[in-house]
Amino acid sequence: MGNARLGAALVVALAGGALLAAWPRAVHADDELAEVIVTAERRSEKAQDIPVAITAISSADLEQRGIRQAGDIAAAVPNLTISSAYGEEAQPSFTLRGVTTSDFSQNQSSPIAMYVDEVYKSVGALQALQVFDLDRVEVLRGPQGTLYGKNATGGAISFYSKNPSLADYDGYATLGVGNYDARNVRAAVGGPVIDGVLGWRAAVLYEERKGWMDSIVPGVRPLNGVDALAGRFSLLFKPSDTFSALLKLSVSRSGGTPYGAHALNNDPTVTGFTGNIGWFQNGAKYAIDKDIRSDSASLKLEWQFTPHLSLTSVTGFDFGKWYEKSDDGGLPVYLDDPNTYFSSVNAFSQEVRIATHDMGPLEFLGGAYYGRDTVHATVQFHFFDGFPGAFFLPSGQELYGFDEYNNFDQIRETKAAFLNMTFAATDTVTFRAGVRYTKDSIAIKNFYALEGGLPSAPTSLLPDDTTTLWTPTIAALPATYTSFQTGLQAPGATYPELSKSNSNVSFKAGADWKPMDDVMMYFNFSQGYRGAAFNGQAYNAPAELTFAQPEKLNSYELGVKSELWERRAMLNAALFYYNYRDQQFLDTFGLPGGGSGFRVVNAPKSRVAGGEVEFRANLTSDISVGATMGLLQSKYQELTLHGLSRAGNRLIGAPNFSAGANADWRAAKFSVGDLHVQVNGNYYSKQYYDALNTERIAQDGYALVNGRIVLMGPRYEIAIWGKNLANKQYLVYGLAQRNPADGGLGFDYALVGEPRTYGLELTAKF
Repeated sequence: MGNARLGAALVVALAGGALLAAWPRAVHADDELAEVIVTAERRSEKAQDIPVAITAISSADLEQRGIRQAGDIAAAVPNLTISSAYGEEAQPSFTLRGVTTSDFSQNQSSPIAMYVDEVYKSVGALQALQVFDLDRVEVLRGPQGTLYGKNATGGAISFYSKNPSLADYDGYATLGVGNYDARNVRAAVGGPVIDGVLGWRAAVLYEERKGWMDSIVPGVRPLNGVDALAGRFSLLFKPSDTFSALLKLSVSRSGGTPYGAHALNNDPTVTGFTGNIGWFQNGAKYAIDKDIRSDSASLKLEWQFTPHLSLTSVTGFDFGKWYEKSDDGGLPVYLDDPNTYFSSVNAFSQEVRIATHDMGPLEFLGGAYYGRDTVHATVQFHFFDGFPGAFFLPSGQELYGFDEYNNFDQIRETKAAFLNMTFAATDTVTFRAGVRYTKDSIAIKNFYALEGGLPSAPTSLLPDDTTTLWTPTIAALPATYTSFQTGLQAPGATYPELSKSNSNVSFKAGADWKPMDDVMMYFNFSQGYRGAAFNGQAYNAPAELTFAQPEKLNSYELGVKSELWERRAMLNAALFYYNYRDQQFLDTFGLPGGGSGFRVVNAPKSRVAGGEVEFRANLTSDISVGATMGLLQSKYQELTLHGLSRAGNRLIGAPNFSAGANADWRAAKFSVGDLHVQVNGNYYSKQYYDALNTERIAQDGYALVNGRIVLMGPRYEIAIWGKNLANKQYLVYGLAQRNPADGGLGFDYALVGEPRTYGLELTAKF
């Protein structure tokens, strides 16, 4: 689509709010939808940022769409896609308006910031949470360089769990079953201990499901299994109208068989495998349960200490652990396994905000932020263990395979101060400005890396059939390649500490205009910033111990928000243009002993232009509908990879066109309840999974359709649901590693999307 067509399409959409405001206002329907649409933004704790592109997903929408994991929300938001290098249970990699990271290292943070109850979740071991008992999800599209400014180059996604009630007891319990022997329980209960003063709420989730990726190796359990248990306890104390304290404690445990890699474009002359593997199959030789754990605590204090000033404090503590051993080869031969991923993280954050209320035309919100996380990460790769490799013992004995291992501690610290101000010039025109200063530091300690091979080829299909003999590569200067030994201990001294510090000032400015009560138009200029990133994929030489530079983004956005038909409908639209500097992403290269190496690099200059539309309405008292559309034109303007210019290539995970639609039809009314038929679907055009725009791992355009039929009574619900009803075959992640000349393994690594799933749920409310 050319620039002219893109601009014309969005100009029409931007004008739509004013045009539709003149439509008849005689539609009669429940006002619940309008309340969800309108008040979700107003309930945001940082409400001065309302004139931005924001999608608020209510708890009812979450239930209707069957949203269980953080990544499931992508279908409800325009210009939002997701890839999953580790499968659906861990580390979702969001792409929002073409902004993303392809780096699967467990020490990295996404440029799409994730918050849970206003606490920033920095790395994958903290993001692997179960989505349950939520009040809403808010997706802020575009750089959030002032308020949500921590690594939010492309935007921020905030999950808000339900708070305790101080007035009434309420609760629910949901029991469900489904295909792949799925079983799940979700429940919550809470209410006042002291009416109006002290309340509590407890919520739990349990889900178990067999995997859906079958191995062609006999006796191996299906991959992508689920065995999840999570709980949350909340306590709300409000002794007066001017002070409240909200404490939330949560734990989650995620097990089940690991993700199932799928081998694409197999070259039997390299891999030696000549058989056939179906789309929902692979050649995994074993299935060892993963172990992903997360414990968190947050405390939010709010104090209105004068009629016009309030103070808010948000404190967060997090601990996460992630262990996964996988067969990444996807074929029943030893090519890329067994690989072990482990990380543990401790994180602390503190934010303090002060805000004005009803002080006149000039209002402000300012504050300070401090965050620190410590990540211990280890990764162990095995390449070509079934083949003679590149290493020899002093005796002359040849070792098998080319194995890698590294170990390090990463300590990051962030200090920031921010200020947002608004000035109501007239009753209809408001000017806004903001600034944020950030100081980042990152230190790498206790780093060492090993390489090695097996004394003999594996004789069984078990992952630890033969012990690797290791030699130091980093921390030993130079690498000896003669001192081979068992064990993964550091080779004497570790590498000297590495560190990097950066500071940044981000600005935001804009204005909004309300030509009529139900229409607001706005223009924003905003800047986003993401701190430096350490290359967690360093194994071979000290030269790989590098940092990618911080990335920065300048955004220009024009939008309209409108409420129609006496607040029974909503139409939002936006046009945006991004100047993107030093985007961080993962590049591949060939290893000296065969296999794929990885390093995090910067794309010096990129550009993204696009737009989006959101529409929701109650058409009648029985029918509500919604639709989204996203348009993107993205390209690298300056980028050289593997000795060639890649200028003109599209950005990773950025389809030119995406769209979604949903409908809820109250088909019948019975004495026991109302029967609803709910349908939603999405379409995504072609997208690439690497900056090289490798065609053979690109995902062509595809559509997904989901549905739900539910009988809603005053105290219970019975629902039949289905996802991916057409059993569409599509990729959620791809990594080009087929060509041996490029360090490839004879196949391309991929993860495929979930097949058709369906089930039955019974909910009791009290």
